[in-house]
Amino acid sequence: MKKRWLVIGVIFAIAIALIIFFTMKHSTGKIVNSGEPIRYVPLSQGEIDKVAQTIISSEFIKDVPEKNPIALIFFNFENGERVQQDGFLIGNNKLLTEGTPSIYLTLNSKYISKLNGNNLCDVIKEANKNGDLGFQSKYGTASLLLRYASMLKYRDCFGFWCFGKN
Repeated sequence: MKKRWLVIGVIFAIAIALIIFFTMKHSTGKIVNSGEPIRYVPLSQGEIDKVAQTIISSEFIKDVPEKNPIALIFFNFENGERVQQDGFLIGNNKLLTEGTPSIYLTLNSKYISKLNGNNLCDVIKEANKNGDLGFQSKYGTASLLLRYASMLKYRDCFGFWCFGKN
């Protein structure tokens, strides 16, 4: 009789653990803020123009949903301190001026110099490989797959988040 209750207890504990695991919102990437205020230094106008032109020329921009835009936010380090720089809101085949992103990508601004107008995916892949790309979302994998189903064909570019690692 005790074995039966022990088996039931173990099964119950496993079931609870599985429920907690599958209902938690999973994220990949690094923690990007320790709670301390982050200093802001704007990008130069030349950098803004270069990034904007590269985003607009990117193949994937037409498939980013307007209701679920992606924020691409640049950062840098000065004297060992993380400094936030400008960000871009991407959705509905354009750069948006307002909206609430479902995904926040953070990219070290040292990669801006590598942009050439049509190589955003290559630069993102390189930054991801080098640990210079961050990802944050309040949504879990299943929700992100539904929200960004139109972007599955770009998983080689954005494979680090909800479409499985490359």
